[in-house]
Amino acid sequence: MIHLFNQSSTSDFRQSLDSEFKQYLQKESQRFPRADCLKIDLHCHDRNSDVPDELWGRILGLPETWLKTKKLVKLLNDNGCDVLTVTNHNNARSCWKLLEKGVDVLVAAEFTCYFPEYELFVHVLTYGFTPEQEEILNQKRSNIYDFVRYAAEWDIPLILPHPLYFYTRNEKIELAIFEKLAVMFQRFEVLNGQRDLWQSVLTLNWVQSLTPEKIEFYAKKHQLNPADFGVNPLKPKILTGGSDDHMGIFAGECGSLLYVPNLEEKLKFSNPSELALEAIKQGNISPFGHVGENQKLNIALLDYFTQIATKIKDPGLMRIFLHYGETKDKLSCFAISNLLLEMQKHKHTMKFFEFIHDALQGKKPSKLLQWQISKDYKFCIKYLEDIANSKKVSPEKFVDTVNRSITELFTQLNHLIVKRIKKTSFVKDKIVLEGFSTEELTRKFEIPSQVTALFSSKTSKKRPKDISGLNFNDLLDNLSFPVLMTIILTGVTLASTRLLYQNRDFLNQFANHLGKNSHRKRALYLTDTLKDKNGVSNSLSGKLKEIQRADLPIDFLICHDSAQEEDHLMVLPPITSFSLPNYGEQEIRIPNLMEIARIFYSGGYDRIICSTEGPMALVSLFLKEMFNVPCYFFMHTDWIDFIKHTTNLNQHERDRIRRLLRLLYKQYNGVFVLNNEHKDWLTGYQMQLEKEKVFLTAHHTKPRDYSIKAIDKKSLFPDCSEDTPVLFLACRISREKGIFELPEILKRVKQSIPDIKIVIAGSGPDSDELQQALPEAKLLGWQSHEQLSALYLGLDLFVFPSRFDTFGNVILESFSHGMPVIAFNCKGPKDLIEHHDNGYLVENNQQMSDYIINHFSHPQKHSKMAESAINRAKSYQAEPIMQQFLFDLGLRDEPVNINQIEINETTIDISEATIENTKRIVA
Repeated sequence: MIHLFNQSSTSDFRQSLDSEFKQYLQKESQRFPRADCLKIDLHCHDRNSDVPDELWGRILGLPETWLKTKKLVKLLNDNGCDVLTVTNHNNARSCWKLLEKGVDVLVAAEFTCYFPEYELFVHVLTYGFTPEQEEILNQKRSNIYDFVRYAAEWDIPLILPHPLYFYTRNEKIELAIFEKLAVMFQRFEVLNGQRDLWQSVLTLNWVQSLTPEKIEFYAKKHQLNPADFGVNPLKPKILTGGSDDHMGIFAGECGSLLYVPNLEEKLKFSNPSELALEAIKQGNISPFGHVGENQKLNIALLDYFTQIATKIKDPGLMRIFLHYGETKDKLSCFAISNLLLEMQKHKHTMKFFEFIHDALQGKKPSKLLQWQISKDYKFCIKYLEDIANSKKVSPEKFVDTVNRSITELFTQLNHLIVKRIKKTSFVKDKIVLEGFSTEELTRKFEIPSQVTALFSSKTSKKRPKDISGLNFNDLLDNLSFPVLMTIILTGVTLASTRLLYQNRDFLNQFANHLGKNSHRKRALYLTDTLKDKNGVSNSLSGKLKEIQRADLPIDFLICHDSAQEEDHLMVLPPITSFSLPNYGEQEIRIPNLMEIARIFYSGGYDRIICSTEGPMALVSLFLKEMFNVPCYFFMHTDWIDFIKHTTNLNQHERDRIRRLLRLLYKQYNGVFVLNNEHKDWLTGYQMQLEKEKVFLTAHHTKPRDYSIKAIDKKSLFPDCSEDTPVLFLACRISREKGIFELPEILKRVKQSIPDIKIVIAGSGPDSDELQQALPEAKLLGWQSHEQLSALYLGLDLFVFPSRFDTFGNVILESFSHGMPVIAFNCKGPKDLIEHHDNGYLVENNQQMSDYIINHFSHPQKHSKMAESAINRAKSYQAEPIMQQFLFDLGLRDEPVNINQIEINETTIDISEATIENTKRIVA
């Protein structure tokens, strides 16, 4: 049996990183006697970092921080730093001003240098230069080779910070860059307080792998002389630490200990900054501090956004659209500036942003605020108090408290939004879900092109009678604060994690190159339905059982109120849910986005699968953007066919849905389909998906339970015998399943076989109507797997009148129990049924009636067809289908070799002919 990954080892990925890095820091802490060490944060910023490297910041005219130098100095002193330095971008203004005031400071800056052959920018921390040298360094930074050579010539020490993070739009980062960096730099920042643990450990292992032989080899390969850059290949590389703090939250909590022998005596004659500079040059450095995951950057960006919201000025339309950058960047900045400027009109929201900023600095809201604030928002004050209190405990406690509070605050705000939506007249007076059909939603949902018309009730005396004509003002008055705060929290979480993983492909490549710390390959499978009563749920349940049986590297996550967690299955309660009565018992559940993001991160997943077009589809695309991971969609339903069979929408209206679906499916890295017709449609002119991104797959049969006995026909129809012909259908009782074709079909059959019976299993919105149209039918309602097996075994012929199904799981179920199937020659059925061998494919109702009559007129054919049906079912075993599924997802390195697959002992042996069928399916 093939076992690819163990679930526990996957979840331990981040724990292994944490353990490895803690061991390194523990060893470093014992390297030098603490009494002879100067404590310094070698990497921190204040408001003189006023020209950010990020394009959006430059377009919007935003500094990287509003932190005053005086406040930064106080924070560094409070955290026990013995030496002060400020490493602003491309300038040392703060250092010069401190020196003018008589403050001892190590002059420094973080220069952005250009790598010409790779079209990317690299940050370089630079120390101990003069004002004249600063000017020259700024000139030299347009070429990193010239910059580093000049620094070496004048004995100016350099540190390469966050070596695995670059500023580039080039998605292909070549490993040759690191061969050159190994030759050009002696010092590397291994501990960066704003980067995640994975990057830190990768940096550590890479630098420690740089032997003198490797550096000499790289030097010859790239025709670089290490001596030109002040590098001695025979000396070990030097590792440093810094907080990379911009907001004044973590400054001094991460940094470096600089070893100065006989420190106490030397301080009598030299300034700390002079001793620190000499220690940096000598390489007597030991990093210290705490590295999180994305939490620290998340906190820093939250503080940054709160300050942007209160301090941003209108950048001006001309600045935005005439600035350097792509159109999508400019449009994004235009949207962001409008949102932030609009938020400034909401004084309560602005006040709360100020409270968040204060809490992150350790300042609690005033007691008076508890009495002034609405009871709906008291939970916000509690979280702010928790954050402020934790600041005084420890850095680790603070980080944990802030991130826990953000998640819980997001959840509470969402519950408040739901509560207010339910109470507002927007819903109460205008929206009645029970009256909404697909047809009505499609025709009514029309957003005006004039944006102000969407929000202002004063734009016209008579509002259009569509969804956009509803009372948005009433809704916005009630939702402005919780919605804006939810947007900010969501945006911060997205931005911080995306920033860390925008070069994820490169990090994977780098880890593979090192042969260490490779991210585990594991997928999180999101679905809106797993425990519901429908065919999609049954198919997904079968997939989950195979994942559990073989311990495959996939975990399901569903949103449900009562489902229980299992191995490979996580269950989250929904924020809210509502049902659509026109679609039977199906519930729409709204998931907790933040909690799912936390699970994805902490679980060590590196790809996403989604199999339903509901809320989970939006969550999957959010995770894709947030973590920069591949995301796949599994199509179960042909919605265009569904709409065609259930509504009176015309072609133009159906095309609107088709374009929306095309937009959705194109966001995914791959789409799995269940039949060839669907694959051709997706890759054809109507949907225009790339052929290599559409994968043909299949559902698989479930192992048959031989302990189940056939049902006695007399238990269903007292007036019949075991020889009475009985048709069977199991499906959702809904119009699109073709169930209302049955009365006409049965009427014709009865003319030749008057005693024929029909049994229908399933539930759905049209059960009562079907019973009235077909009073002689036995409608059993929803049946368990055991009950269905007894029906398959005891009845005669499965009739499948649907022209809409993409696969037809019930056809496989019928086959596995030896029941032939008659179905229309369309989509899923025609890929499964072999005409006249294990069933019949027909074109219309007349043919279906004729073939039913013919089948029962030649009973000797039945046993042969039953045997053929069982053999056909053997072609759809779980093992090969799931292994091919893993390969298409990138979770398996080799394509499926059918002959090496061991089939579960509970299934039936496979013949040579069946092997060929299976090869065809997975191919």
